[in-house]
Amino acid sequence: MKKNVIIFLPIFGLMLNGCANTTSPNPTKKNIELHENVTAISTDSSEQKTLEKTSPSITATKVEQGGPYGLLSLSVPAGWHYETYPMDSEKLSYGLYGIQFFPEDATDGYITLAYIDNFGVCGTGLVEESLTLAGKPATMGIYDNHDYWDFIAFDDAYTGIVALSYDVENWWETDSEQVLEILNTASFDTSIKEGGTYIHSAESEIDKIGLYLTLKKITPAGAILVFHQYDENAPTGELNYGDAFVIEVQKNNIWEEVPVVVDGEYAFHDIAYNISNRDTSVQELDWTWLYGTLQPGNYRIKKEIMDFRKSGDYDKYTLYAQFTLN
Repeated sequence: MKKNVIIFLPIFGLMLNGCANTTSPNPTKKNIELHENVTAISTDSSEQKTLEKTSPSITATKVEQGGPYGLLSLSVPAGWHYETYPMDSEKLSYGLYGIQFFPEDATDGYITLAYIDNFGVCGTGLVEESLTLAGKPATMGIYDNHDYWDFIAFDDAYTGIVALSYDVENWWETDSEQVLEILNTASFDTSIKEGGTYIHSAESEIDKIGLYLTLKKITPAGAILVFHQYDENAPTGELNYGDAFVIEVQKNNIWEEVPVVVDGEYAFHDIAYNISNRDTSVQELDWTWLYGTLQPGNYRIKKEIMDFRKSGDYDKYTLYAQFTLN
């Protein structure tokens, strides 16, 4: 079975699908019980810390970053530097897309506010505190009693939005209050969505061959299909895939094949590509020649995988990679 990978940062133990799931916007993911070494405090709503939602000052810059789950924005005042990271930028340590900011005179360290599709925390020495920030309930997490917080995870309508601190020790004493003031201007508008995103589902994985699929750089015209082979002992032969694929669209909870735009018969190249053991392989897909440009909706790519031992001796498996287009 594919094991969920735990990624530990030098500052604290964050992970995807971890010991304690602080927010779980994706219903296909399993919620994990709170780690026994995590301490939760201020859980009574009457004890929660509340910051009045901040109105942006005249000198502040409204910074926005759109994505498939909603439009994320902050008001960043003069004296602070910011950068935006769109979907698939692959530059965020955590998260699908977001905004990063830090004092202009800082030589290191920054705060990231990002959408994380399955945020969790793990490790000893964690204390959590409930607060209200940007008008929404949130949870602040601090490891090992140090002076700065490690994360703030929003709840309710802002579920999936998480602020993370990185190497902020050198300027935290002078600037920590303004960090909260900036985060207090945060907005997440789920009515404004753009781009596409991969959706985890059980049908994207087959334990028997130690393989699962994901997608990245999804557009109405194509995507990159990623094959993750995580168990080299699972296949009985060599894992192969071909050029062929099928795209299905979800209508009324039923999957239907997208109508092709090709007149007459069509065919894919008869070729086999190897999937490396305990590694990732990719296939770049451009489906405009076959399906045209896809409209907004829920889709899945059907892909056949062959566990090839020798000529005439092989097993075929079918996997699906789901995605949403806005």
